[in-house]
Amino acid sequence: MFYGKLAFTNLRKNHRGYLPFLISMLFLVAINTMTQIIVNNDGMRSLPGGGSASAMFGLGHIIIIIFTVIFSFYTNSFLLKQRKKELGLYNILGLGKRELYQLLVWESLFSFLIVIVIGLITGLVLSKLAFLVLHRMIGVGADFVFKIMPESLGFVTMLFAAIFFLLFLINCLQIKRTNPITLLQGGKKGEQEPKARWLLAIIGLVCIVSAYWIAVTIESPLNALNLFFVAVVLVIFGTYFLFTAGSIALLKLLKRNQRFYYKTNHFISVSSMMYRMKQNAAGLASICILSTMVLVTVATTTSLYLGKKDVEESRYSRDIAIKTNIQADQVKKIISKVSAEKQVPIKDQVYLTTTQSIMFSPKADSYKYMDLNGYYSAGSSTAVMMLFMTAQEYEKQTKEKPKLNEDEIYFYPVSGDHKSDQLKFKNQSFKIKKRINEFPGINQQVELTDSFVVVMANQNVIDRCLNSWIPKKTDTKDRLPKYNFLFNIELKGEKKQIEFAQTLRNELQQGLGEGQYSFDDKATFVSENRLITAGFMFLGIIFGATFILATALIIYYKQISEGMDDRERFEILQKVGMGHKEVRKTIRSQVLMVFSFPLLIAVIHLAFAFPIIRKLLVLFGLVNWQLFLLICGIVAIVFAILYFIVYRLTARSYYQLVERKS
Repeated sequence: MFYGKLAFTNLRKNHRGYLPFLISMLFLVAINTMTQIIVNNDGMRSLPGGGSASAMFGLGHIIIIIFTVIFSFYTNSFLLKQRKKELGLYNILGLGKRELYQLLVWESLFSFLIVIVIGLITGLVLSKLAFLVLHRMIGVGADFVFKIMPESLGFVTMLFAAIFFLLFLINCLQIKRTNPITLLQGGKKGEQEPKARWLLAIIGLVCIVSAYWIAVTIESPLNALNLFFVAVVLVIFGTYFLFTAGSIALLKLLKRNQRFYYKTNHFISVSSMMYRMKQNAAGLASICILSTMVLVTVATTTSLYLGKKDVEESRYSRDIAIKTNIQADQVKKIISKVSAEKQVPIKDQVYLTTTQSIMFSPKADSYKYMDLNGYYSAGSSTAVMMLFMTAQEYEKQTKEKPKLNEDEIYFYPVSGDHKSDQLKFKNQSFKIKKRINEFPGINQQVELTDSFVVVMANQNVIDRCLNSWIPKKTDTKDRLPKYNFLFNIELKGEKKQIEFAQTLRNELQQGLGEGQYSFDDKATFVSENRLITAGFMFLGIIFGATFILATALIIYYKQISEGMDDRERFEILQKVGMGHKEVRKTIRSQVLMVFSFPLLIAVIHLAFAFPIIRKLLVLFGLVNWQLFLLICGIVAIVFAILYFIVYRLTARSYYQLVERKS
């Protein structure tokens, strides 16, 4: 038990190094416990849209697991660096490497037990709180209740048992490869002054500029989805290259500036950072990337959650929308029948006859008909959707009688716009006599592609155009009319509205047959969308908290590591006359200089990412970019405040390490 007592004493007395490691592992255990309990909850799948939400939480948990493994190794490397001198001293005093392995076994065992017991308890408490929060956010789900599942706790226990075992093997390997003298000096070993690697700096700059160019020039939301991860990879590599090579070049430029360099606080700060810049740069780049992830994740998920009302109102002009190619009279009868049986009045009815939504490819100043094969080969960003109706139908809906010649049209831009006063198709050209600002049942909104409604003189003109555009041998429904039935229902309560919509859907399926109609209702979408956006928001909170903790711990470990390296250097400076005031001023200058760069670059990354994320949000139906801009600003300010608090705390720890007492 000698090694067990020694291990326990080490954990108790070496709290400066062990406590942040244990806290970070406790937090990771708690987060994994919470996500496991939510992912494995059977009630989640019973909710409207629960299948998608479960898949989303499952993907989020995989990301959390990957981050857990990587960050565990990262924090362990800092802890091992601080303990090398202690382990070397044990080796000098008579403990062989085999005895050191036994000491590490007990330390790993104690650490694991502390982490897993307190972490699981904390995770269960957070899980209960998480279920209360999710219930509040989704507002539905009697089956979605908090349950303690042994398999979830067992998975988390096995995961961290494997992680601690791997950390133990890594630590043993480090001891095996290192002699006692090297261990004693392991905490003092610094980097030689690196050379400015201009090629690497140029590559980093090219990566960053390329990512920014992709973000600000992207136009199609679907292209934004395809290129988003390319931009992310470029930003990550570019950031690491610029911090590694660019920071060295910047420090060398500062060193050449005599007015700046030959001041007490600047001289010590610049020379100290130059000495170990290779390690500094990697840590600062990690802080910058994590800070960017916090800003992007929290801003995006918060915008989706707070903007769900905008999505619902822009997508649905009526409570229920039914579309079919056949048996329009039969659809009317079914609607009337269900309305009478359920005693639910129908209002704001729009019964509209149009063509199908027809795809066109824009070619210079004209539009060419495009079928599905052409759509997939040309790319969805080139497609324009158009809906055609007669002047008679337009009059029925708006009570306005248009006087149109056969070469004249009314034009309603639902999404996007057409700037010219002529609309050209193949060998035909139509003059836009009037631009419509609104139309019953069809809201203007931002969609994945441009979408227009075109009013023509009569059905003969429409038929002639369709026959001219669509190849005769093509088997397509584009020639068939489309009957649209849109209306509101006088029924309060989301649950009752969903039940009415489900009854109507079942009656349509029996009367028309499967695949003969499309059915969409607002209440069902609102219920499912609430769960999806709440899930995104919840994951955003988890990811944000995890990344913030990681950022804070990296800063803390970095400051402690740097403080231990700089302690003897500052002791010498104070012995030769440097006062406490000058020490504090120097430390403040050094810490502020080091840690202001990652935050500044992270905010710049967010600013350039704004256009591409704005396009991605369109895929989820959120087009209110002003809301997204406001939330980005608020998130950046709040994060900067948290970042400043961490900076002040780490500066204090650094000062306590390096300042000479007396």
